[in-house]
Amino acid sequence: MPCTCRKIIKQLAPLLMAMSFTSITAANTLPLLGDYSSSIISLKTEYNLGQGIIREIRGANQSIDDPIVEAYVRDLTLELVPSSQLTDQRVSIAVIGNLSVNAFAAPGGVLGIHAGIILTAQSEAELASVISHELAHLSQRHFAEQLERQRINTPFAIASLLTGILVAVANPELGTAVLTSTTASQASSQLAFSRKNEQEADHIGMLNLSKAGFDPMAMPNMFSRLLELQRLQGSSPPEFLLTHPSSSSRVSDSKNRALSLTNQRKGNNDIDFSIVQARIQVKYFLRQKHPLNHFKTKAKQDPSSINNFTYALALANAHHYQESIAIFAKLPSLWRKHIFVRLSLAQILTESSQLTKAQKTLHSLNKIYPDNSAVQLLLARNHLAGQQPGKAATVLTQLTKHDPDNADAWYLLAEAQGLAGQKVLLHIARIEYFQLVGQVQRAKKQLSFARREQSLTPKESYILDDLEVHLEQVESYFKTKF
Repeated sequence: MPCTCRKIIKQLAPLLMAMSFTSITAANTLPLLGDYSSSIISLKTEYNLGQGIIREIRGANQSIDDPIVEAYVRDLTLELVPSSQLTDQRVSIAVIGNLSVNAFAAPGGVLGIHAGIILTAQSEAELASVISHELAHLSQRHFAEQLERQRINTPFAIASLLTGILVAVANPELGTAVLTSTTASQASSQLAFSRKNEQEADHIGMLNLSKAGFDPMAMPNMFSRLLELQRLQGSSPPEFLLTHPSSSSRVSDSKNRALSLTNQRKGNNDIDFSIVQARIQVKYFLRQKHPLNHFKTKAKQDPSSINNFTYALALANAHHYQESIAIFAKLPSLWRKHIFVRLSLAQILTESSQLTKAQKTLHSLNKIYPDNSAVQLLLARNHLAGQQPGKAATVLTQLTKHDPDNADAWYLLAEAQGLAGQKVLLHIARIEYFQLVGQVQRAKKQLSFARREQSLTPKESYILDDLEVHLEQVESYFKTKF
């Protein structure tokens, strides 16, 4: 009996547990299989399902809300995609703003990277190995394979398993119990398929990692780190480690495979990676885990560029702006010229109401990197802070042309158009925002409001017609059947 996906997708950010990089630390819970999955689930169906999933993830409001981190993860992923063996190379990326050590792949090219996995990695190559592993799950269509196997073996297993996954969203322990009870009779079969597909993702992921120019040894290094994490957790490890134990043999196999690959290493990009880690550390650890003095002491004991940069971020986060800016000025020239450092400083200048100085940097970067989402988002926020909504709208319109799925950009554009008195354009931006976060009915209301505006032009009317058709398409994503 066909399974309508709207209910399944409803809380689906971790569907995702089924294909998570927690599975890099272990075997996948759900069974995965061979090549005949396309007989039931087409690539088009997977894509449509994925479009519903990514909208629900966005709508859950769990993104990291850091344009620099999001741009970095997106660029790193897109660097790996050409070597990924994906038939359909359209991918949707979500950077999840929590510290769980996790990443996931979902059907239709959806990837999720949690902040915690970024902090766990110790190099860009290690983070790339996580992403490459998840891309391998997608290219081999493991989600489709698991559904195929469940249909053949037990027609009701899919509903039970997905119910367990959805329950786990709200209560991990209860979700695990559901999964355990519904799969006990098939445990050995599921484990075999899980191991098979995890091995496949390991092998293909490492091969593609190497093809993309990264050190293949980064993957076993990451495996080792996760295995050590499991050991250190002792009797109360994270739930996924209890249900998905890692193994030293997996690490060993991965090392042997890495040694057999030709190492054509690309230049290290670890300054980028270190800066991204620093931003996450300050965002989540300041006041929650480490006081400001923690970062100060660390920078004093080891006055490296990254420690000073991190301390400067922490100072700004604590509203000590001038002290923060002074540290930025003392960073080495290489660091001061780095785009992420310049963006971080511009963000701090904006927050401290030094808008003109920030604009100078952001305008310069926008000329050098005309299609950089982080640059344009920060520039738009600067214009809004300076009561310049028209300028903000111009920048955001440019951004949405090259990055039309950027929900943050559409949200800000709606604000800018409203402040600029552009009522129809306000409604159009809201329509785009609401459809991207899966709120189709609210998008339709905005469509109705826009059509009633007296200032509506023929061109805008055509745009609304196109959006109405698109909303029907978006609605169909949530009605996808498999």
